Amino acid sequence: MGTYFSRSDLEILRALRATLIGLEDRSAGERAPRYWGTARDLELYDRVFAARIGWKWDAVLDELERRGTLPRRTLPRRTLPRRTLPEGAEGTWTLLDWGTGTGVATRRVLARTRDRGGVLPARVLLFDRDERARAFAADSISAEFPGVAVATTQASDLEGMSAGDIDVAVASHVLDELEDDEVPALLGALSRADEVIWVEPGSRATSRRLSAAREELMAAFHAVAPCTHGAACGMLAEGRERDWCHLFARPPAEVHTTGEWSEIHRELRIDLRSLPYSFLALRRRGAAPAPARGVGARLLGRPRFQKGRVLLDLCDADGVRQVQMLQRSDKALFKALKETEGETVVLEVDGRSVRRVDYQT
Repeated sequence: MGTYFSRSDLEILRALRATLIGLEDRSAGERAPRYWGTARDLELYDRVFAARIGWKWDAVLDELERRGTLPRRTLPRRTLPRRTLPEGAEGTWTLLDWGTGTGVATRRVLARTRDRGGVLPARVLLFDRDERARAFAADSISAEFPGVAVATTQASDLEGMSAGDIDVAVASHVLDELEDDEVPALLGALSRADEVIWVEPGSRATSRRLSAAREELMAAFHAVAPCTHGAACGMLAEGRERDWCHLFARPPAEVHTTGEWSEIHRELRIDLRSLPYSFLALRRRGAAPAPARGVGARLLGRPRFQKGRVLLDLCDADGVRQVQMLQRSDKALFKALKETEGETVVLEVDGRSVRRVDYQT
């Protein structure tokens, strides 16, 4: 028996992990299992697996904040038009959490909004196929943000909404649980929002499904991140079938010093060093100004260091390509790249070699 988790808790966590890992490997036509058995399953999932998903959301929100592209509705009060803030109102906007699970995505977005002095939404709508998950998410969000009205919603309610009825929509780790014929319902719900943040695992198959979803949504949306362009996704180009758009999030530093996470690592064999993820942030065309575009290219994955040089996978409007930077061209930057987890970069390219790279802020 562990110090922080009982034997039965560890058995539940192992079973949950095996189910979650197996979701991506389902055979054609096999439906995703309903893996919430008891209230304890939800509690333990939220304590361990949802916490790790939360670290990915933190990384995404960090990037959006660094690039100045956080959803407008989450920004500090002084940046919003006066008409959106009636006297005495907490906020007038609506957030939809599609496939909410235990509600970690919403909690992370609202915490970032609150911590940055933003205006919390008037209401949060939660959609999930599992009634127990919806109830857990509603309780957890209400406990942390008591001033926000939280309600669950049905697919039929979402189908009756029009474009712009939802201000911000979030989706998190949903694609592995959906069959191909179920994805249109998700895209339809997201298409009714002004702004979208969608986070998925960083596996090749799931990330490529997210890239395909991007292409379907681009008729109505601008790509905000991780893309630095609005062109077709270079990952879906011919000859790129083995590639995928993925990044890495770093866990909080305290994860490496706490006994609880040490026990999780030991008992579940979970890598606590970094977490691969993919994501997509979108803004409805006409609902807000298009994101500013520079000459940036997105650094994908991790730099690959060799003797005297580093290889970088970059994506911009010209597609996805590999370039190299020589150590002697910029020793300080070469060293700094060893600490990166995939920032946005501005580059000056001579053929296939990078001569200068500056972090885009």
